[in-house]
Amino acid sequence: MLRWLTLAACLYLTFAAATAHADPVTLRARIEASGPAITMGDVFDGAPADVARRAIAPSPPAGQVASISMPVLAAAASAAGLEFTPPSGVNSVQVVRPGGARATLPSASGSRTIADAAVRRGESVMLVYDAPGMSLTMRARAMEDGAIGQSVRLMNTSSNRTIDAIVTGPGAARANP
Repeated sequence: MLRWLTLAACLYLTFAAATAHADPVTLRARIEASGPAITMGDVFDGAPADVARRAIAPSPPAGQVASISMPVLAAAASAAGLEFTPPSGVNSVQVVRPGGARATLPSASGSRTIADAAVRRGESVMLVYDAPGMSLTMRARAMEDGAIGQSVRLMNTSSNRTIDAIVTGPGAARANP
């Protein structure tokens, strides 16, 4: 009987220790794949360096967006020993792979036309401005259509100043100093 109690206590301590040391992670606000695979580091904030390089799924082609279901992410996090609680009401996440700018032709009126634009003229765009040590997010209005990876002009609705930015996804762009 003592042998069974000892074995049960060892098993309990082993599993309790494993779950107590799980690294807590959260989903990144913006998920971008930079290589041929979507990695744990692309998706999760707080993933340890050795886990961050692990592939979850193939990344979309450059300039495209892919979707990963929440059960796949939860299973990947669990298999890596990470503590992850999926946000309620979220069934999947979108993954962008920057690049892959498409050629555009001027229309008869001289404006650009893009069949698969991620940003459309006149639409509100979430603009992220990155500088060393800080990141600012603001709303801007698109002054022209643009596909992912393409440069577009945006207008800061507060100051009416024009900003050049790169389209990073549907309704999203990034400006750098």
